[in-house]
Amino acid sequence: MAPPPAPQRLYRLRRRLLLVISLLVALVVVSGIATVLTGLASRRAILEAHDLEVASRRAALLSVTAREQYIHEAHTIILRDRSHVEHHDAWVSELGAKLAELRPGLDGEAATKLDDIGKASRELSRLFSTAILPAIDRQDWHEVHHAHDRANALVDRMTEHADSLARHFDERALAAERRAEQFIRFALILATAVCALAAALALIAGRELWRSFSTPLASLERVAERVTAGDRSARVEPVAAVELAAVADAFNRMLDALSRTEADLVASERLAAIGRVAAGVAHEINNPIAVIRGYVKTMAKEAEKPELREELSILDEEAAACQRIAEELLMYTRSPVLSPRPVQAEELLRNAALHCDGAPGRAPPVLVDAEPAFITVDPLRIRQVVVNLVTNAREAASGTSEGDEIVVRGRQEGDGYRIEILDRGAGIPEEARERLFEPFFTTRRDGTGLGLAVCYGLVTAHGGTIRAEPRPGGGSRFVIDLPGVLIEEARESQERA
Repeated sequence: MAPPPAPQRLYRLRRRLLLVISLLVALVVVSGIATVLTGLASRRAILEAHDLEVASRRAALLSVTAREQYIHEAHTIILRDRSHVEHHDAWVSELGAKLAELRPGLDGEAATKLDDIGKASRELSRLFSTAILPAIDRQDWHEVHHAHDRANALVDRMTEHADSLARHFDERALAAERRAEQFIRFALILATAVCALAAALALIAGRELWRSFSTPLASLERVAERVTAGDRSARVEPVAAVELAAVADAFNRMLDALSRTEADLVASERLAAIGRVAAGVAHEINNPIAVIRGYVKTMAKEAEKPELREELSILDEEAAACQRIAEELLMYTRSPVLSPRPVQAEELLRNAALHCDGAPGRAPPVLVDAEPAFITVDPLRIRQVVVNLVTNAREAASGTSEGDEIVVRGRQEGDGYRIEILDRGAGIPEEARERLFEPFFTTRRDGTGLGLAVCYGLVTAHGGTIRAEPRPGGGSRFVIDLPGVLIEEARESQERA
């Protein structure tokens, strides 16, 4: 014997879809953030390289500015006057300004070299003002030659440091460019990897999701085709996807409802046909029975023997029973014509209880417990329903112990009004409860099966519902739910209208 198939493991399509979308979004977000960060870092490195290139050019210009300072000192020595002193001082100031521009952001070694250039410039300027110019004024050419050698050494030192600074900035600019290239390369690699991973994930997840959808949908399609072909027993097999399982369950319930509707339709058509026949028969036999009863009553008046009168009375009772059955048949087959109006529910129920005929034997009393409320109904029709139900309850409860009264209860339920008829009789078998309101179905030997069917038709004609339930502690409970409860203000306005 083959082992039973393992139960399917349930899963949620929404959770899977959310997981896939979340992973794809996370990949896109991570890729975007990484791209932005690497782009910012690359931009910063490019800007740094640009700034360093500018700094390198400025450092190279330091050498030119230092030589310009020395050139004006040399011109002063050659011309042997002070005509270039003002130009010399201007270049000294310009050199100081350029040194101040380069100072921000320098590391220790570069800052030391920059400071050394400034120090050498100041020493050169001091040498020019305190040694060279006085020597020229004295025409001490030996001292001028000696001071010139010292100035030349200072200029060489300044240009050497300036060139070193330029090389330092060039090296840093080159390193920044390499970092920018690395960042760009990393961003390209990351974007390519994320795109490849997202494509693989989308392919795998899409395939799984497609299977998750396609298998249940194919099952639904097959069942729909079988139902279309006439197989009303076809049902969708259990589905592992929770969302589609709800759809499959709804589809199966729809098919169950369809089967029940078809069965009810067939039964309704059969009952309609029976009703049409019954209406014709009832109409045809009602008149002859009325004639028979008339003759029987006439014969009973003229009969001299008591035995004959008793027999004629029995014939009249049986004819009356036949006439009652015919009237019930006619009432069932005709659509009830209602004349609804606002009535007091408590008064209606008490009036109905007073019109109940007692059952043979000891009849239990009827207790009315109703809330006052105005309901829009046809009072004659609702009284007929209550009278019928109370009469049935008294017949069912006849012979029970004292104190087991019939209870007619009325309560307002939301926008409607509920009427309950409760008894302590033998109760209704469960197998008969579902068919209780079907026409021609009865659990009594002398019943026609039309009384409760008529009650059902009258209640539903009011837009209400009626059902039978077992009463806790024994007996039966008939529940009627009617719409159309009027509040006091609405009743007064309707009465004034």
